[in-house]
Amino acid sequence: MSRPKNIVLFGLSANPPTGEGGHAGIVRWAAQKPSFEAFDGQPADQVWVLPVYRHAFSSKQNMPEFGHRLAMARIAFQSEMPEVARKVRVLDVERTVVERAEGAPVGTVDVVRHVLKGHPERRLALLLGADTHRDLLQGRWKESEALRALVRIVGLPRLGVGGTPRLDGPLLSAVSSSQVRDSHDLGFLGAALQPRVLAYIRTHQLYAFASDG
Repeated sequence: MSRPKNIVLFGLSANPPTGEGGHAGIVRWAAQKPSFEAFDGQPADQVWVLPVYRHAFSSKQNMPEFGHRLAMARIAFQSEMPEVARKVRVLDVERTVVERAEGAPVGTVDVVRHVLKGHPERRLALLLGADTHRDLLQGRWKESEALRALVRIVGLPRLGVGGTPRLDGPLLSAVSSSQVRDSHDLGFLGAALQPRVLAYIRTHQLYAFASDG
């Protein structure tokens, strides 16, 4: 019998997706990591990147439309990383879950249940940054305990944030998506983003380039 497929789930706003020192580095690490404790020492067969369709926090809902963020994620994690693209899928799962909820609040637990319903034979691990992992442990997520029972959690370390159970992980910079959104500095942006993501932002006049043209 073939072993279950091992899927790492990685959710993000993709607002925008950052480069090798950020989101792209995380996805590459997950795709290339030779073993996960969550999969009994086996590697991930696939990494599913799930951009947020509508953020749960009203303070973070002022984002470019989902189509832009989905497109940037596909550029960042597939077009710009061909060496791992066969293992990476960028999916609009959360859009489907939100639309079916018809206005009811949607959390990560609902997304995971949707994935498990469609793929009951697969083993899932949820990749979280240290700050979001800490929030989950403190019960700040929708049905936190139910989520932890459904899926293994892989927490990534972040400088200055405690509470993550892992000591290994990708080497990340301190650059945040919010810094990228506020910047017009092409030198900084060229270091923080992959070239095609930056080109997409400039072409579509997103973030600090919204007044250009």
